[in-house]
Amino acid sequence: TASGARTNLGLGDAATKTVGTSNGNVIAADATGIPAINGSQVTALNASNLGSGTVPTARLGSGTASGTTFLAGDGSWKATGLNHITTVTASDSASIDITSTLTDTYNSYFVTFANLVPAVNNTEFVMLFSTDNGSSFVTGSAYVYNVKHFYVGPSGDGNPESTGDSSIRLALSVSSTAADGGLSGYMYIHSPTNSAVRTYVNFAAFEKYGDGSNTAASLLGGGYVGAATDDDAFQIKNESGNIASGTVRVYGISNS
Repeated sequence: TASGARTNLGLGDAATKTVGTSNGNVIAADATGIPAINGSQVTALNASNLGSGTVPTARLGSGTASGTTFLAGDGSWKATGLNHITTVTASDSASIDITSTLTDTYNSYFVTFANLVPAVNNTEFVMLFSTDNGSSFVTGSAYVYNVKHFYVGPSGDGNPESTGDSSIRLALSVSSTAADGGLSGYMYIHSPTNSAVRTYVNFAAFEKYGDGSNTAASLLGGGYVGAATDDDAFQIKNESGNIASGTVRVYGISNS
């Protein structure tokens, strides 16, 4: 019969809430007495077993997760199709200047203009670009454009155009009555910051005429800056007075 003092087999200590293992290691327990498990030892946990908590976005995919990205099937965060950049609202404004917006992040931009109402009746809206983020805007004979007016009324359709003007014409003879809504539409701006090519725009809009036999018109048009420059800002203004009201929104179009 063996005799001698009883020895500790190293299988734990109730006082210190530790649990021994067969290899002699000790696993500390939490406040409830349940042993804490190293997460690296969990290698086959089914996602259906997750009942609470939040998985960090960095664990879901590569890239940067934000309000303007989505998780693609290849496991990476990518930009959505249209990313809102800025909104500018006119209130008896001399012009609507869109600065610190056109960058190398996007090749093309989508712009909406809603209810642009001139302070002076029967005047026209034009557009200009800047190479110094709005400190000045290019004028002279720097722009080429054409606009097709499909009139609602007895007169024939109009075709304003120029091979060298001080701005790109968007619309003419716009009503200054707020209830009429003035001018509303959208445009695309292509490659504005690529100095190897000209900046192009194309647009579509509808306007209420200020006076005359025609009551309104649908507009289709386009134009470009006469030189291949890095254009980082643009301006919309009324040639004969302020802009009483209206809103311009700018979105970047994802390159992917």
